[in-house]
Amino acid sequence: MAISRYVLTAMVTIAAGTAATVVAGEPGTGGAAGYGNAATTGGPLWPVTYQQGQVIELDPAGPLFTQIGAGSLRAFVQGQDDAGHQSLAN
Repeated sequence: MAISRYVLTAMVTIAAGTAATVVAGEPGTGGAAGYGNAATTGGPLWPVTYQQGQVIELDPAGPLFTQIGAGSLRAFVQGQDDAGHQSLAN
């Protein structure tokens, strides 16, 4: 897995996934029967919106890269995208 830094070129909303079937806990795992987990079948637990211009770090081979789409991402440019133009001195 190689994590890369990207900047979103458009506002993107990732739809929520479907909750996975709850699995009963096994003896010795600490979970009671029906404890299960919070896994989904292909998405976050609720819809997530990423704003245009937001910097995001993700694996280009991972599912989030596919869900956002390469057309909505551009490579982060050091010295350009982190050049904060706010007046931070007091």
